[in-house]
Amino acid sequence: MIYRNIQFQPRTWQGRIGIILAAALGVGLLVAFVILTLGVAILLLPVIAVFAAIGWWRWRKIEAAMREQAAQGQTDDRTIEIDYQVIGDRDGTRRD
Repeated sequence: MIYRNIQFQPRTWQGRIGIILAAALGVGLLVAFVILTLGVAILLLPVIAVFAAIGWWRWRKIEAAMREQAAQGQTDDRTIEIDYQVIGDRDGTRRD
């Protein structure tokens, strides 16, 4: 087995500046992403509030209409009544 000797060169000032710039770029991108997501969330809050208010208003309107129909004795319950026959095998047993 051959062992190879690996020696890391000490970082030069250019390497250190490169590492600092790369770290600054990473932190900057992370901060920009956080600001962007918070901005989108803040922009969407009023939209969600409007949809919730419309939904709540429509639900109250439907409830009021149902209470009014119930008070007048009108029911919108529909029942379909039919005669049916269970079809089984030839020996008369039911097949599931």
